[in-house]
Amino acid sequence: MSYTEYKKAKIHFTDSGKGRTVVLLHGFLESSNMWATFLPVLSKKYRVINIDLPGHGKSECFGYVHTMGEMAGAVKAILSQLKIRKASFVAVSYTHLRAHETGRNL
Repeated sequence: MSYTEYKKAKIHFTDSGKGRTVVLLHGFLESSNMWATFLPVLSKKYRVINIDLPGHGKSECFGYVHTMGEMAGAVKAILSQLKIRKASFVAVSYTHLRAHETGRNL
């Protein structure tokens, strides 16, 4: 298990595989576990970063409300820690908005 700190909260993620980077973002009230069946397949061809967004899964909360910008900031903090400058995002539900916000700020 790996963590990065963002706004004094531990944000959980996994880093597996090699190749072009793919970042997985779960939906509202879900966790990184939703991608469990896809990880073995994706990790054969890609470097896969699977994130528990703030307040979900094994990640801590840093406030009562987490804005899209703050969620994107948490994703960016992980990518910065891993020295990733370019990635493709797979997102469900409203997380496509976080992927867009993160991409704008990379």
